[in-house]
Amino acid sequence: MKKRKKRAKKKERNAIAYQNKDITSKVLADNFKGKNLEAFGLHLPSVVDVRPTNLPTIQAMELHLDNIFILADGSWSIIDYESEYSEKNKVKYLSYVAQLAKRMYNDDGKIRQIRIVVI
Repeated sequence: MKKRKKRAKKKERNAIAYQNKDITSKVLADNFKGKNLEAFGLHLPSVVDVRPTNLPTIQAMELHLDNIFILADGSWSIIDYESEYSEKNKVKYLSYVAQLAKRMYNDDGKIRQIRIVVI
């Protein structure tokens, strides 16, 4: 029995992590500064800086939208009414879409097209 346990432990230490591609990309990220992302098949401007990947979030809130409609083509539409334009509302709308998509997925495992309309 002791030999089996030792083998299992040795095997675990030498195993390739399931997230090996993520780990490799994070380790090599700094090497992309000043380079393009053509290796990934992406035709984008060159990388100027690499930012931390953690997005810490602690949230306890309930979002109240103005309207949510299911449309004839099966898509959903969020309609929100604003009295004036605000750049910060773009983040609010992204949050609405993310939370509605999460609700759809939790309800039946499918995310339908979401249309957002601001009037």
